[in-house]
Formats: sequence, structure tokens, C-alpha cells
Amino acid sequence: MNTLLPIGAGFVIGFLIGLTGMGGGALMTPFLLIIMKLEPAVAIGTDLAFAAITKVVGGAQHYRHGNVALKQVAWMALGSLPASFISAQLVLRLDPFIIRNILPSILGLVLLLVGTIIMAQALNLLQPRPAPVLFWPRPLAMVLIGAAGGFLVGMTSIGGGTIIMALLMIFFTIPINYLVGLDILHGALLANVVALSYALAGRTEWSLIGLLLIGSIPGVWLGVHSINHINRRIIRGVLAVLIIGAGLNLLFNK
Repeated sequence: MNTLLPIGAGFVIGFLIGLTGMGGGALMTPFLLIIMKLEPAVAIGTDLAFAAITKVVGGAQHYRHGNVALKQVAWMALGSLPASFISAQLVLRLDPFIIRNILPSILGLVLLLVGTIIMAQALNLLQPRPAPVLFWPRPLAMVLIGAAGGFLVGMTSIGGGTIIMALLMIFFTIPINYLVGLDILHGALLANVVALSYALAGRTEWSLIGLLLIGSIPGVWLGVHSINHINRRIIRGVLAVLIIGAGLNLLFNK
């Protein structure tokens, strides 16, 4: 059961990453904290390493399908990579008492925010605006949006992709397939850089990552190939409920 549990969790979360481009860290980090009982900083580092490898697979699949704009990924990374490095270093230098007692509450609040955004998408309160042509933000806007998502990922491993997707949906007109492709490929680049910081600090559980990847890699492949065949509103509604529940658990069950 100890082996099957992370493999199964990896498959489900990988499938959601491939299908929606979001929800990976928002489910994996609570799973590592609540179910696998890892320390908060180790849970963040392990999730980032898992996401780095999983999103590379998903990003390659979306690139093959023509859903990725490399120039926009580069502009976003210009903001996200330095912001994520700064926030990761803040966490790695925190007092152990703060990591044990304060960081889980921060994670819980971020999960509630992320779950609320995903629920808004599921209820069609937040969705891409229809337009006859693709309209990308200006480079400065992409850099700033990337910085906001990167800072969140470096500190919590949660919600960067969801926040980025929400900002792009609210302020710009981009088809959903491009949004998901952009988020996954940028997320792969971002997770690899931030995961390195946590790995070098010894905050990564590599043996567990191997089991998670056994499930997640086929899960991502299936999610990418199901993107046009599954009602994503239902998936996002279930995902939102799970994330909000995990957030409440971290806030109130200490």
C-alpha cells in the first residue's frame, strides 16, 4: 500500500496537469504533507522536483501539438525565474519553528485562493474571452505576470500556474489550448530551476519522487490526449473542492 499510494497519486495528478495545466502542486503538496507526513520544506522541494519532470513530459506533448508560443514562455520566464529564486531562498533560510508552524498556514491560504479561482473557472465565472484572433500581452505584462507566479511557486510550490492562467484569462484574449500549453511549458522551466534550489539544500525526497513519476508520466500523456474529449468544467469543479478541502485541513488541523 505504501508503494501503490504514491504511484496512484502520481497518476491522478499527472492526468490533471496534462488535461488542465493546473492543480499539480495544489494537490501534490497537501498529499505529501497530510498523507505522507513530510516536513513542509521537504514537501515543497519534493513537489517541485516531481513537477519539473512531469511538466517536461506534458510540455513536450503540447509543443508537438503546436500549442506553445516560445517567445511568450521566454518573456514570462524573465520575470518568474528570479522571483522564484528569491522566494525559495527566503523559505530555505526560515527558522525551523516558522517552517513547522507558520508555513503550513501560508500553504493553506494559498490553496484556498487557488481552489476559489479553479471553482470560478468551473462555474464559467472565469474563462477565456472568445476572439477571432490570438492576442498576446505585451512583454512587460508577461514579465510581471511571470514574476507573480514565480514568487508563489518558489515559496509554496503551489498556485503559480493557476494565478498565471487567471491573470491571462481576465486581462487578455488567448485560446484555452494556448493557455494550457504556455502554462505547462513555462511551469516545467520554472519548476526545474526552483527544484534545484531545494535539492541543493537537501530538501527533496528522491525515493518518493521515483514512485510518483511511475504514475505521473502515463497520467500526463493521457491527460494531454484527452484535452478535447473530457468536460473540463466537471474536472475543475472536483479539483477545486479537493484543493479547498486540503487548504482547510492545513489551516485548522495542526
